[in-house]
Amino acid sequence: MRGLSLRNIWIVAKREYLERVRTRSFLASTFATPVLMSVLLLLPALIASSAARDLANQQPPPLRLVFASDNPGLAELARSQLLREDGAHYVVSIDPSLSNAEHDDLASRLDAAKIDGYVWLEDGALANPKIVFTTHRAGDAILHQRLSSALTYAFSAERLLQRGISVNDTASMLQRVDLRVVKAGHPPGVAELRGTIAVLLLVFVMFFSLLSYGVMVMRSVLEEKASRITEVLLCSTTAGELMSGKIIGTGSVAMTQIAVWFSIAAIGAARSPYVRAAVGELEAGVPLLIYFAIFYVLGFLLYSSIFAGVGAAFNSVDEAQQWNFVILLPLVAASGLILPVATSSDSMMAIAVSIFPFCAPVLMFERIAVHNPPAWQVALSIVAMLATIAASFYVCGRIYRVGILMYGKRPSLRELTRWYRHA
Repeated sequence: MRGLSLRNIWIVAKREYLERVRTRSFLASTFATPVLMSVLLLLPALIASSAARDLANQQPPPLRLVFASDNPGLAELARSQLLREDGAHYVVSIDPSLSNAEHDDLASRLDAAKIDGYVWLEDGALANPKIVFTTHRAGDAILHQRLSSALTYAFSAERLLQRGISVNDTASMLQRVDLRVVKAGHPPGVAELRGTIAVLLLVFVMFFSLLSYGVMVMRSVLEEKASRITEVLLCSTTAGELMSGKIIGTGSVAMTQIAVWFSIAAIGAARSPYVRAAVGELEAGVPLLIYFAIFYVLGFLLYSSIFAGVGAAFNSVDEAQQWNFVILLPLVAASGLILPVATSSDSMMAIAVSIFPFCAPVLMFERIAVHNPPAWQVALSIVAMLATIAASFYVCGRIYRVGILMYGKRPSLRELTRWYRHA
């Protein structure tokens, strides 16, 4: 059996690449995805900051809140602290009555939209600080957090004042601490959270690109197998060259699309100071992008070879798609471990899963982005992935060599083993 011909692999890869790049779906997804992603990323920020109303020159009305308490000093402490919050836009009044009639009145005013919520500070709240905030804005997490912070401050200050500590000393003791997280080896202001955000965005691109283009390799194999074009192609090329060319050609399409996305981001950063500031906040420098390319290529070669083997083993897309989730399960599990690994990057479990070849494209890349792991761990991860890719190409290639010419019923595991032995 002759070895692989680079010329034949190049011809197959070129055909796969040009056939897919010239399609309207590729052009639409390439240029529509950045627009949709920009909308999805910017829309929550616009809603949260009420920027949509500001653009229409409509100042949003302040939220009307009421502190009902028979301790006016405690209520005033909470009120003043709430109004000191950055971006606070509230009108807060204090109701000194805690009668049942007053409670009913506040409830009726809330139902009539005359107020947006009221805090009920019952007698003895200092001893049992479980406060009830009644509102129709149950989903406003920012308001809830600010109220909780203001009440915590007020309760602490009131306890200190009752112990005879002066107002100035109380304010000094309860002054908020501004904590900044700085990644070692980086200038001040580079927070570890930024690396996490960068890796989440890049992992999103990696995951959905591997999913869509890995499945594309499988569908291409199935389409040519169903149309019997494969039998014609095998007259001038081997099964190994055909599989390798398909994987390289489709992978080049994926890399072209990602390169276009990064180019659009670079052009946007060059022309818009807002985009430039947002990209700068992510701290996604050139070394991180190089690691992204390395782990993306290795991950694509690993998963696409498995998809090619699955595509050759079955006769229809419906049969093969049942294995999609099984193939991508390690990648899905790795995506679920992003935050745990970010918080415990040095643990033995984090090191183990980041070196595991099927999870390494996501988790080792993440550890590089947020932690800078030892070089030997990065090297071991890459070597393990290369070895697994070689084994996957060998096993899936043997199944592919027999499977692309087999038709009829769905093969069993025993038959797949027989294909592997006799290929």
